[in-house]
Amino acid sequence: MDGAGAEIRVMLVDDHAIERQGVRSLLESQPDITVVAEAGDGLEALPLVGQCRPHLVVTETIMPRMNGLELTGQLLRRYPGLKVLVLTRNDREDCVLRLVQAGASGYLLKTVDSKELLAAIRAVARGGRVLQPGALEAVLGDYFQRVREPARRRVAAELTPREREILKLIAEGHTNQDIADLLSLSRKTVETHRSNIMDKLNMHKVTDLVRYAIRDGLVGLD
Repeated sequence: MDGAGAEIRVMLVDDHAIERQGVRSLLESQPDITVVAEAGDGLEALPLVGQCRPHLVVTETIMPRMNGLELTGQLLRRYPGLKVLVLTRNDREDCVLRLVQAGASGYLLKTVDSKELLAAIRAVARGGRVLQPGALEAVLGDYFQRVREPARRRVAAELTPREREILKLIAEGHTNQDIADLLSLSRKTVETHRSNIMDKLNMHKVTDLVRYAIRDGLVGLD
């Protein structure tokens, strides 16, 4: 969007109508912001973006039919100049990373106050990026892991096919018992594989494994 003080056209996407209405009331109290459309989920939002041409989409991540992650990816493929600001209840690190990698320009939790939200919308509309401290820590952690990645990739070559299969399932959010059932293994065997994977990759948290699996192409962004 060009020009200081220019109108910012915003679309709101959230399956909670009362929360959408609250954000809309706040935005419409601002002389430089216009809410051009609302949607209850990503599937409803897609055609509206083409019709209403917002500069910026403010979206929740947790929604039925099409979530915020899938919506972000599809929108930015169709409309490369569009900006996406995530406003969500979801504070999981892996969700932050996936949305930033999908192209979201900002990630805020719904605990932000009205001034922070308005400042974020204006910053993103101008081409900036906005991340809450927790989200920023996740992205910085991902960056520092990338710096160490060459050594990890050499070690990853030592993962067995079974370990890579289990790593993929862990990154997709499956529990040890889920994986045991899916692969017809005992839970103890899965726990042993999981421990070996973490030792080989020198990782200690599931979020670290998720980041690695995304970068290694074991899991996608949808």
